[in-house]
Amino acid sequence: MTFRKMIKKSVTALVLSLLLVPLSRYISPATVVESKQIYLAYLPISFMIAMVLIYGRLGIIPLIIASIVAYSFCLKISWFAVVVFVLCLVSAISVCCMMARYYLGARWRHGLADKGIGIRIFWLGFVVPFFIKILMYISGIYIHFPARVAAYFGDNSLIFMVVDFQSLVAASLIFTPLFYYPLRMILNPYYARAFWLRCVVRDFVGPRRCYSLTWVFCLITLLGVLCSSWGVLQVSGYLVPVIFVLFALGIRHFGPRIMGLMWAISAWLLLTYNDGFLYGVNTEFALSFILSVFISFSVCMVYMTSMFKKNEWMKHIYRSQALTDPLTQLPNIRALEHHVQCYPKGTLCCLRMSNLEFLSRHYGMMMRIDCKRIITSQLTPLLHQGEQVFQLPGSELLIFLHTQDAAARLGNMVDTLNSKQIKWHNTMLDIEYSASYSAIDNDLVELHHTLGQLSYLSEQACASRRVLSLNTRIEDVSGQTTDRVLLLQKIKHALNDEQSFVLYAQPVMNVQGKGYHEILSRLILDGEVITPDKFIPVITEFNLSTRFDMLIMKKLVSFLQQHAVESQQPRFSVNLMPLTLMQKDIAQDIVSLFAEYQVPTCSVIIEVTEEQAFSESEISMQNITLLRESGFKIAIDDFGTGYANYERLKRLHADIIKIDGCFIKDITSDSLDPLIVKSICDMAQAKQLSVVAEFVETEEQRNLLLSLGVEFLQGYLIGKPEPLNTVHTF
Repeated sequence: MTFRKMIKKSVTALVLSLLLVPLSRYISPATVVESKQIYLAYLPISFMIAMVLIYGRLGIIPLIIASIVAYSFCLKISWFAVVVFVLCLVSAISVCCMMARYYLGARWRHGLADKGIGIRIFWLGFVVPFFIKILMYISGIYIHFPARVAAYFGDNSLIFMVVDFQSLVAASLIFTPLFYYPLRMILNPYYARAFWLRCVVRDFVGPRRCYSLTWVFCLITLLGVLCSSWGVLQVSGYLVPVIFVLFALGIRHFGPRIMGLMWAISAWLLLTYNDGFLYGVNTEFALSFILSVFISFSVCMVYMTSMFKKNEWMKHIYRSQALTDPLTQLPNIRALEHHVQCYPKGTLCCLRMSNLEFLSRHYGMMMRIDCKRIITSQLTPLLHQGEQVFQLPGSELLIFLHTQDAAARLGNMVDTLNSKQIKWHNTMLDIEYSASYSAIDNDLVELHHTLGQLSYLSEQACASRRVLSLNTRIEDVSGQTTDRVLLLQKIKHALNDEQSFVLYAQPVMNVQGKGYHEILSRLILDGEVITPDKFIPVITEFNLSTRFDMLIMKKLVSFLQQHAVESQQPRFSVNLMPLTLMQKDIAQDIVSLFAEYQVPTCSVIIEVTEEQAFSESEISMQNITLLRESGFKIAIDDFGTGYANYERLKRLHADIIKIDGCFIKDITSDSLDPLIVKSICDMAQAKQLSVVAEFVETEEQRNLLLSLGVEFLQGYLIGKPEPLNTVHTF
């Protein structure tokens, strides 16, 4: 700091001290104890501490000079006594500030509401008053002070001494912000602007304004009542605790700086205009207790505001971390949800790097992470305000655009990226880009549906076009890829609607005409019937099999409840997809569904594929075992397609084998098929399993299959699928 600046600061500190030392003494709240005037809070201490916090050591000399001048006129005592008194005040403050600096470091005067709170409270709030009183009492022993001020220098009772010490503690703890913040705002307009924006505008503008204004109104009303001259015991006895409750509520809403300032103002009003506030408090001991309450609450409030501030800061950090991918440091899907709420209309684009997966296998995972960061940095200059790039797992990024020409801009981005290489560890990488896009709104449920569709569409764009469009509102786009995505939308709508899936049943009969029906499903939308060969692959591909199977099971159980019979024989069979059986607790969910509708489990056969029957998946086998133990019969569908062998057949736990149709279609013309079917029937008979043959369409097939040992037949010859409501079970 230059000498000129030091002189300027010292002169400014001297002028402020000459003005505010006598003013602070004049406005210090006081009362009468033992027929002697006593301060409830000696505010010159607050002003001096504030000056040292603002000016540091440059404020010491101006404080000494100004205090000597001011007290020479105010106290009317000898010059030597004034100097001693001032040195008692300033030296105690200086020594304690040095100790605070020793523990907190060179920046001990910065961030008063953020860190080092305990150190400041101890040294400036308690040790400063203690040193001041010790020095004053020692001075009173050796120096004669006039009777009107002698009580402050030791010529007093114990209770006077206690209240006097509490007045200094209250001044240090409670009222220092009353001078510190206004002085800093007067001396530094930038600080005043920052205080206004961070501490006032934050709470009194926007959604927090209503609470803030209500709180301030309640505070003003309560202070008006407490500071009135009404001599009503209920005011002092019952309303005083309310102000502590009110400030406790404010702690959760306002910051530590504005709370400290408002508490200092409120405490000053209460102690200054104390006729109503202290009504009925007519003893020195009660006055001491009240000051103790004020001091205790001040300490608690400082710590509580600090804790809540740190809590809010940690919540902000956690929220930021929750919205950021930890590896790429890019906004994630959750951040996209928040962004869409802020910009409800826009275009969501999925940018795919088709060969990034392959390259990462060669160069390592960090290559993929660094590439995504580099690509984002290349895209950022092309984005407008409110547009952003988001992280997707794998080899994709999401781009949110909200201009009308989003499609053209996306095409330009893809072309720009395709024309560049990425340098990674001195290696030039050629990344292949493609993209898909769709208009979206702030419907978060639809947003997640759209993400999956865009991901699929961007993958298809690698082989066809660089950019593909998904219009989720007007189904006017063409191409096989879009048709598949639109079918996915119809399926998802049907799964939510539940009425669009209609159950059909096809008979499975033995030679006596007895048996059961296999449940099949049809998707009916806008009068169009969609067969399983079209929608089942989409359900499997987009991981909707569990929802679909449980929907079919629920509709069947509802039918069985409405058409209950006494027979304990199976009436229907239902096929469960492989992925469904891999879901934990799915078997228990099915058993619970039957129990809820009070339908016996023996009335339904659960069909599983041969792949699942011999699966190495522990979860699948546990589910199949639980279903069988719960009373369901288990049928192995598509048997003989490659998973079965003699060793596995030995440990097969099932009730029915359904021979795959590939062995039935040509059984009358292919000499090998009858041998295969015969072999299966012989093994099934040894295991006491029933055998079902599918795709039986001619009498010749029927007679041959029965002669080979097949027990049940299924196919168009036996009966075509019919709506479940029209079927009469055997």
